[in-house]
Amino acid sequence: MITPQQDFKTFGVTHLATLAVISTVALLYVFIARCPSLDRWVKPLSIFLAVVLLANEIIFIGAVMVQGVWHYAWGLPLQICDLAILATVYSLLRYTPWVWDLAYFWGLAGTLQAVLTPDLKVTFPEYIYFKFFLTHGCILVGVVFLSAGLGRPITFHSVVRVWVVTNLYAAFVAIFNWLFKTNYLYLCRKPSQTSILDYLGPWPWYIAGLELVLIASLLIYYLPYYFLRKRGIDKNI
Repeated sequence: MITPQQDFKTFGVTHLATLAVISTVALLYVFIARCPSLDRWVKPLSIFLAVVLLANEIIFIGAVMVQGVWHYAWGLPLQICDLAILATVYSLLRYTPWVWDLAYFWGLAGTLQAVLTPDLKVTFPEYIYFKFFLTHGCILVGVVFLSAGLGRPITFHSVVRVWVVTNLYAAFVAIFNWLFKTNYLYLCRKPSQTSILDYLGPWPWYIAGLELVLIASLLIYYLPYYFLRKRGIDKNI
């Protein structure tokens, strides 16, 4: 059982329990997708996950606007995880290769990092804790479900496409940060909580480190598909 804490602790009991719940749900989704006798549940579960993702975001935006605390410095959907939500929701409802590419790599390389090293100051049972992990957890469940469960393909061209799109998008966000004094994608300063950026040096040098992390992440998450193709398990990968 997840027990309350005063402050969020990375890899504390609450964090580890949350990761266990996300992993269990992901494995359950994959099991259902790969079990022929349960295939009638695949579409309803896909729709359910997409609805949960969208509803979670709409409720959050509505809540902060009603409370009058929304601010453009953090409330715009400009983080990679925000775009991963849209790409994952779309991919759960229909298949378009380039959108699935973004959902797969952004969902793993971006969202997985956020889940492992959350930029959170509050913990269970605060609303923001639930909102954060429901969003990121559902993205991960969706990506694992679509890849390991339904066998959506990823190719090396997918790696290249996502690398180009991510860098172009980062350039756009950097200009936005400069114009409006914001810190989307953490391009201007590191998050307050412990993260991988702490090991990449001071600003602006950690930006170069992030580029290397991006390339390494894309290649690492492509490896399962590469080895499956080499073994001839899936000729379409």
